[in-house]
Amino acid sequence: MLIPMAGPSPGKPQVFPLLPSFVHLFFLIFLALLLSQPNLGWSAEVPGAAVSTETTHAQEVLRSPADFNDLVRLALQQSPFFTKSQLEIKIRRLDEADSKADFFPSVSFIGRYYPSQPSNPAVTDPQDYYVAFTTEDYNPLIAYLSLKARKIITQIAKLAHLKVASKGIETLGKSFLELNGMDRLVQLQTAYIELAQENLRSARERQKLGEVVPMEVEIISQEEAVARAHREALLATRDRIREGIRKFLDLKPHQPLRLDLTDARRQVLGDFEPSKASLEEAQKRDFDVRIKQLSQELQNWRVTLAKMKFMPSFNLTVQTPDPVSSNINRGTFFSLGMKFPIFEGFKRVRDIKRQKYILRQFASEEEVETQELIQEWREVEEALQMAAADMQLAQAQADLARLKMQQAETFYRTGEMEFPAFLQARRNYVEARIKVAKTALEYDLAAVEMKSLTQELVYRFVKEEKFTS
Repeated sequence: MLIPMAGPSPGKPQVFPLLPSFVHLFFLIFLALLLSQPNLGWSAEVPGAAVSTETTHAQEVLRSPADFNDLVRLALQQSPFFTKSQLEIKIRRLDEADSKADFFPSVSFIGRYYPSQPSNPAVTDPQDYYVAFTTEDYNPLIAYLSLKARKIITQIAKLAHLKVASKGIETLGKSFLELNGMDRLVQLQTAYIELAQENLRSARERQKLGEVVPMEVEIISQEEAVARAHREALLATRDRIREGIRKFLDLKPHQPLRLDLTDARRQVLGDFEPSKASLEEAQKRDFDVRIKQLSQELQNWRVTLAKMKFMPSFNLTVQTPDPVSSNINRGTFFSLGMKFPIFEGFKRVRDIKRQKYILRQFASEEEVETQELIQEWREVEEALQMAAADMQLAQAQADLARLKMQQAETFYRTGEMEFPAFLQARRNYVEARIKVAKTALEYDLAAVEMKSLTQELVYRFVKEEKFTS
């Protein structure tokens, strides 16, 4: 804003006698500042090269069967699931650059030309233009506090991205295990169908001999149809999971997806043992809790910033006299101004109270996040315990079914058992193995959740130092 100027006394030398030299010097300094800031509009990166690199990496991953590590690396590069949080970090870094720029006064140029010169008898050689360089209200201390606050906001954005990455990798890990589990269940269900078909053939042969009635054959036929329908449902689920992975990776329709599901549990969980996981360590690493802690730190700076609004701001102006003013002196004039709000209805006082209330809100939200983490941890622990018990029971039942099947085979070969009874023992064993596969999958999915809560899953692929440095 413009402030009143004080001109030199008649006959005294002027402070800036040559306006053009000052203008040239100012623009040279301004241009040097622009060129010294690489993030103000120009970037050393070549977007096309980055895209080409990512495309090449995707082609390499998809050219051969991809394991879980390959999928995660590809997802971190191109999945739209992570795009928003990644761009948020870049936006916050631009905000930091804005705060750094606030350490320098913002300069504006005002120029005015009068085609028809004002008539003033006291001026023999009237000036027909007006030029001014003026700064906005400037307070370096507020700029410093704003920079501190925006750095914390950037840290929050980085943790938010890590949280999204953690959730995304957890989702991908579960899908990977589910896909492997569906393959295993499809294999077992196929074996069960083969036994059902064998039972149906036997029933039809015995029907010809008059040993079974048609109703019994129809029931056995319907059981075989139900088994086939169950396999079709498993295949549809497998296709749905695979398509979900494709969408997560943002693959195009023409891009193939071949997966290496060998030892899928080891690929996803590694050497992780849920029984050794620590709740205290999870609390230290939890992104939601850390975000609330940073929010409190940010709010402390905002309280200080609200207090700083009681401090005056300054501005500078360099200008020539306005021809329509009563000043008859010619030259360039410099002035220093100060702005201090006197009364605004106690808004600044209320703003300090408001920021303190918000600080207390963040403190309570941190406690809520901590309690929610503890509750989620307990629920996952309970799910793991139940899944482990179910898996142990299912394995015991499978072992018992295997022994009974071996016994039935011995009785069948010695003629002590009819073929239908022997076949039923084999079917019972396959059913027991199917139950083992289902409970093992439930346990592994709960283990993935536990590993995700400890953040070991995301830290395996994403280094926090990359974002927090």
